[in-house]
Amino acid sequence: MTRTEQLAPPTPGVIASLSVRPWVDRIGDQGFAPMLITHPTPRRDADTAAAIGQRMLSVARALGAKPPHATLPNVGARVAVHNGVVLVRLDGSEHVLTMRAGRWAQVIVELGQVLLAVGLDPLSPGACGADVDEYIECSGKSGRLYFAIAEVAESPRHVQATP
Repeated sequence: MTRTEQLAPPTPGVIASLSVRPWVDRIGDQGFAPMLITHPTPRRDADTAAAIGQRMLSVARALGAKPPHATLPNVGARVAVHNGVVLVRLDGSEHVLTMRAGRWAQVIVELGQVLLAVGLDPLSPGACGADVDEYIECSGKSGRLYFAIAEVAESPRHVQATP
């Protein structure tokens, strides 16, 4: 059994503590909508690098995300938009990750998919764009950023949480 198979699903507290950064990007004339999911910087003594890494591995596993050297998985319809709120289903949890997204929510409905990126290392919720870019570059090179493509469902009931 591998380390990720031994991980419990993310707890409601972990899900509520996650930082989410959405944006729209382009490669050539093709648009895509990444969603970077990270753990905030440590706030308690129990927030060691190892503990945060394990929490984020459980999030990556619950989203079906894989390391950058793996084939990019399509994890199906696990994202939906309801009244401007983006809902993301995590396998094994009855809770969903939510965030208010404004225009980004409209964009993902139009595109029909989201690039989920889960960082295993903490990142300050107040990090500026240059810090986020550096985080993505360093985490990607070190294999500490996991990815998946998620489809945007037509309705929130299609992404209901699964205990």
